[in-house]
Amino acid sequence: MVRTAEQNAPLAVLMREMYLDMEEIKGTVLDKEKLGTYLEKHRAMLTAEATDPKVRDSSFHIMGSAYLLHLERMEQSSEEELLNNFQALQQSCVACHQQKCPGPLKKINALKVN
Repeated sequence: MVRTAEQNAPLAVLMREMYLDMEEIKGTVLDKEKLGTYLEKHRAMLTAEATDPKVRDSSFHIMGSAYLLHLERMEQSSEEELLNNFQALQQSCVACHQQKCPGPLKKINALKVN
């Protein structure tokens, strides 16, 4: 399916939601609160239709799977591990977006915790 500029592919919509979830996760980590579950929702990234079908190649699948492993590790983290695991999760976003879709990198980099 060819999309017009006004239409958003399901993957683009999901990625925007994932960014909002990452903001929420960051706040939860910084506040040392109990982390919610995001894994099932974010897992859809592996199958959601992309704006550009060429994006969904083997490296996208590998990087997406790595992101999901980091997210799963986050959700299972002890309080002491949360910050380090969040940083690894955020870096997995950066690594993929440097390769696939650099537009949101500024926003993704802003999620970094110093």
